[in-house]
Amino acid sequence: MIQIEHNSPVPIYEQLILEIERMIKSGALKENDSLPSIRQLAAQLDVAINTVARAYQELERRGVIISNGRKGTFVKHTRTTESNMRDFKEMIIELIKQGLDKKEIEQTFNNSINQIFN
Repeated sequence: MIQIEHNSPVPIYEQLILEIERMIKSGALKENDSLPSIRQLAAQLDVAINTVARAYQELERRGVIISNGRKGTFVKHTRTTESNMRDFKEMIIELIKQGLDKKEIEQTFNNSINQIFN
């Protein structure tokens, strides 16, 4: 169940975004699960319809949910850490096939990490 704190300094739409993302990460919401309609959730949480709409729009922009008009709003397929790690390993194998050794791969990886975090 989606919960918010009305007296929190965090805006309600941001709380909704964080709560739905948390529920997905925890497995409480899974791929293709239906979310309440904007009107239903607004009534359930006693918040403005525009607040829920804003949260849903941001979640859709982030690729977390997908709205299918009258069919409803659903949790979109999200890549798991496991599938990302599989892809990462496949990329390393491909670099080895291209002739890079362990040291070159490590340097490339470290350079990429440094670019991202600096």
